[in-house]
Amino acid sequence: MVLILFYFYYQNNQLKRKNKQKDIKQKIQLNIINAAIDSQEIGRKKIASFLHDDINSLLSSVGLHLNTFTAQNNIQSDEITKAKAILEEVHDRLRDISHELIPVLLVRFGLLYALEDLCEKNSNSNLHFQFSSSIPTKKRYIEKFEMNIYFIVSELLNNIIKHSEASKAEIALHEKNDRLIITIQDNGKGFTIGKLNETEGFGLNRIRARIKKLKGNFNITSKKNEVTGTTVKIEVPI
Repeated sequence: MVLILFYFYYQNNQLKRKNKQKDIKQKIQLNIINAAIDSQEIGRKKIASFLHDDINSLLSSVGLHLNTFTAQNNIQSDEITKAKAILEEVHDRLRDISHELIPVLLVRFGLLYALEDLCEKNSNSNLHFQFSSSIPTKKRYIEKFEMNIYFIVSELLNNIIKHSEASKAEIALHEKNDRLIITIQDNGKGFTIGKLNETEGFGLNRIRARIKKLKGNFNITSKKNEVTGTTVKIEVPI
């Protein structure tokens, strides 16, 4: 009996040790992912600011000097006209890139405006994104919080576009007990949750890491080839 009790005691300790090691490993992995995400976001802001404030300002200055020079000297040239057109095109492309890195609507007007705009931009004749919110549109949250939520929703919308074969998706936001609740639902083909956990194709670890960092949680409901599609529910403290 003593030997049996000792054996079970030993096995129990071994199991506890393995579970503890597994928890530590998961925490380390989440910390690494979050560190990479933070680094990317800082990089995004720096690059977007550099492109918008520095490079675009220089291009605008070049265009202004060129216009002034041609006006003062009454010069008409196909080469100068082409150069002006190229400058305008470069200016527009850099502006678009900086807006993709850090959406202007997100910075200037907040999360709700930016998410509504994101739904409109991604809607087309094959897939329509419907946005709804019970939160006042003008409400603002902390900048880093808004940025995290925006990129979480953006990642999930990309998954719907790439993988779901849906024709309709709904994004709904509301607040309850000082928590922001986001529900994203589509009418696509669905998938097997177990297989989703085994693959990085959906960027699931990045989404998990962001939500974990916000001390929130999320749940995915889906079945492969079911007409109910997929439902993602996210809850994060405000």
